[in-house]
Amino acid sequence: MPTVPNFPAMAPLLLSPLRFTILLFLFLLAQPVWSQTTSWTLDRAVAHAQQNNLQVRQGTIGLDLNEVDVDEARAAFLPSINGSASHGYNWGQTIDPFTNQFATSRIRSNSLGIGTGITLYNGMANHLRLDQAEERRIAAGHDLEKTRNDVALQVASAFLSLMFAQDAAEIAALNVTTTEIQVERIRAFVDAGASPESDLLDLQAQLASDQSARASAQGDVALAKLQLAQAMRLSPQDSQNLTIERPDLTGVGSMPALPALDRILDVALQNFPEVLAGASRVRQQNIGKDLAKTTGQPRLSTSWSYGSGFSGAAQEPIGDPELQIFTIGVTENTLEPVLSSALAYNEFRTRPFSDQITQNVNQSLFFSLSIPIFNGWSVRNGVRRSEVSIQQAELQLEQTQQGLQQAVERAHQDARNAIETLAAAERSQAAAKLAFDNAELRFEQGVTTQVEYTQARNRFDSARLTALRSRYDLAFRVAILDFYSGRGLRFDIF
Repeated sequence: MPTVPNFPAMAPLLLSPLRFTILLFLFLLAQPVWSQTTSWTLDRAVAHAQQNNLQVRQGTIGLDLNEVDVDEARAAFLPSINGSASHGYNWGQTIDPFTNQFATSRIRSNSLGIGTGITLYNGMANHLRLDQAEERRIAAGHDLEKTRNDVALQVASAFLSLMFAQDAAEIAALNVTTTEIQVERIRAFVDAGASPESDLLDLQAQLASDQSARASAQGDVALAKLQLAQAMRLSPQDSQNLTIERPDLTGVGSMPALPALDRILDVALQNFPEVLAGASRVRQQNIGKDLAKTTGQPRLSTSWSYGSGFSGAAQEPIGDPELQIFTIGVTENTLEPVLSSALAYNEFRTRPFSDQITQNVNQSLFFSLSIPIFNGWSVRNGVRRSEVSIQQAELQLEQTQQGLQQAVERAHQDARNAIETLAAAERSQAAAKLAFDNAELRFEQGVTTQVEYTQARNRFDSARLTALRSRYDLAFRVAILDFYSGRGLRFDIF
């Protein structure tokens, strides 16, 4: 139970500020103690272990990565959109891209553009990649569930081990108490001269042995607590204050018949996560085979771009033009000059940036078709490699199913053996109890020796521990069968 401060009784009067502050401080000081001594049920212990186990956390992170892969595969159906911009200078003779004239001076140029592209057909490769990514996510989810199951079994085993260690420690403590009573009784007889001193010495030696067994049993409890705390990933401080809520196992041994093995196998082989993960990996490899075939399919894609630019070599006149007259030739008979005229400008400037961006707009639309003809048998080899991977995945699934089937069959047989073992252990305990009661009575009457009494009690202790261990073993075995039947890991079935 949580440790609660023993506050003094308070009269229905207003507390002084100092007293109120002291009480509040003691109340807050007790909070960590409550949290450290929280009693754990099996369900809470399993949930805490699954939440903090490193392998479970790694599996959760891996599942998140698979979610990213699925999103990436979905995004492959969308077109790509990219923008571009450039700013540069050119020296020496070059052709201006916007005026198509030679330029020899330094020219500044800019270009702006946006483009998009999308694959119209690639043998359904994008759909197959999405299916494959989703199957990987499914398999990762089942792998995570398998890890959670392993953690649950580990915690349940440690939980029952602690319960057995606590019961064994109680038996050891009871033996010490019983022997102490016998020591005091024989000491009184020795003092009265009714018993030899050797009986007292033998009982004192037995008391020392019982006390040693009690210390050993208490050490086993501490070790079992540590193992459960480690399985739950508690801190060392919390492991020292670990307490558990013990499930009721009084019905163990009087349970109905075990469920049929065939029914358990059907449920386990169809629903257990390791089998579902293996089946998902088989589907992944089949999708991989179809994906390998798409590399031999034609690929059709399209792209579109829109852009404009600026060139420092693009000039425009400024000011008023002048009329210039010039000779373009002579007449054939009179040889008189033939004149022509034109308007000419004396000053020029670089055409403004905004004007050029508006006037130099250009667009392009392209369709691209790629048809694989021969690529060194890469398509054929890829398909063959995928077929081998399918066979490997199928064998791995079959191996997983075989291992699970053997585990269920072994668990079913273990449960049957545990039922018979517990029945025999309880009969042995009952017989040992009668023998011990008789030896104790005869010892108290002085009819038998202390050695015979000790031997009878040791046989009774051994029978009690054997029956206790058999009871917990049966509880665990039946819980495992219930777990394989798909009803979860629990001890409330008795």
